[in-house]
Amino acid sequence: MPDNTASLEAIIGEIRQQSATEIESVRQAAAREQAKIEQRAKMEADKIRSGIITKARQNANLIRRRTAAVANLEVKKIDLQSRSLIIAEIRRLLDEWLTAYRRTPDYNKLLQILIDEGIAGLGTDDIHIAAGDREQELLTNDFLKTTAAANPPVRLSLISETLPEAGVILYSANNRMRFDNRLMRFGQRLFEKHQWIIMQPFNNNQKR
Repeated sequence: MPDNTASLEAIIGEIRQQSATEIESVRQAAAREQAKIEQRAKMEADKIRSGIITKARQNANLIRRRTAAVANLEVKKIDLQSRSLIIAEIRRLLDEWLTAYRRTPDYNKLLQILIDEGIAGLGTDDIHIAAGDREQELLTNDFLKTTAAANPPVRLSLISETLPEAGVILYSANNRMRFDNRLMRFGQRLFEKHQWIIMQPFNNNQKR
């Protein structure tokens, strides 16, 4: 009987030993699997974090480029507005100068240029001239004869009706053609012809 009891206890002890070994093996396997899961989770988290950072950087770069583009457009807009203001101011000063010069004794020299340009522009022989009040005073018969003689075979005549604006308008005999050399138009053409030279100092200042 004691032998049987000893054998039973030995068997129970062996079973316990095997169970403990198996339990430890299961525990170790579970620990290894948990470590793998944690590693995969960390890798996935790193991927997600890296993606978020990359996306954030892309968005920041996009915002930066858009901001730079908007700023560039604003600079161009301000530059165009500045140029427009400069051009308008130069035109105003030019018109003021022409208006003041019209009252001087030397204005007949500019009037001669206005008439000569009109003659060349029309390219016809019989020309009628409409003129402002100041121009009517200067366009005497002698003036017209001298100018016509310098441009043969041109014949010039002065229209009695006075223009409300300064300067002259030259018409062909049949009124189908005309050359507008009122001071306003003359000043505009003068500015357009020399605009690049006039604006060059302002362009150089803006590049600095």
